Amino acid sequence: MTPTPLEAQYALEVYPRRGIDIARGQGAQLWDSEGNEYLDCAAGVGVANVGHSNPAVAKAIAQQAEILVTCPGIFYNDQRGVLMQRLVQLSPPGLNRVFLCNSGAESTEAAIKLARASTGRTGLVSAMRGFHGRTLGSLSATFKYRDAFEPLLPGCTFVPLNNIEKLDNAVDDTTAAVILEIIQGEGGVRPAEARYLAAARRF
Repeated sequence: MTPTPLEAQYALEVYPRRGIDIARGQGAQLWDSEGNEYLDCAAGVGVANVGHSNPAVAKAIAQQAEILVTCPGIFYNDQRGVLMQRLVQLSPPGLNRVFLCNSGAESTEAAIKLARASTGRTGLVSAMRGFHGRTLGSLSATFKYRDAFEPLLPGCTFVPLNNIEKLDNAVDDTTAAVILEIIQGEGGVRPAEARYLAAARRF
């Protein structure tokens, strides 16, 4: 009989567990506490896209930990500046400022706040089946997982992905932002069409 992981005794169970106690990883391979091997097709839900135990990443983390473990945003930091510069260089023209976040949900929260502050509007339009996070604002723009937490932010409208006419009808003078995934990943892989994304930008 497989022993119950220690985490199961103390964790507030927010996510559905898969019943596997992952102990280590190398590249795209994972091993559980009993030595069974798995292929990590989720890439650590997107954060291990260069592989687990990547030697270059491990070396960089170790080197930085010997210099400075963390630096809050109330101070400048040379390495954070280098990262921000590189992100701006990789971004489309006109995107010349960076706000670093701890998670996708936090970046969504920031985007909602920036959109509201810059437009003076409060409405959000997002796609059905979209996933933007589980914090209160990001969940308001997320199609699933909402019921237990309502009421959420008012003024959130959902339209089918790739339906330009319905998107056009949903965007009005109360809309602060349209929030979309380029590729929806919740419950399947659904790419947004280029013409749909262009229409969203135009609207």
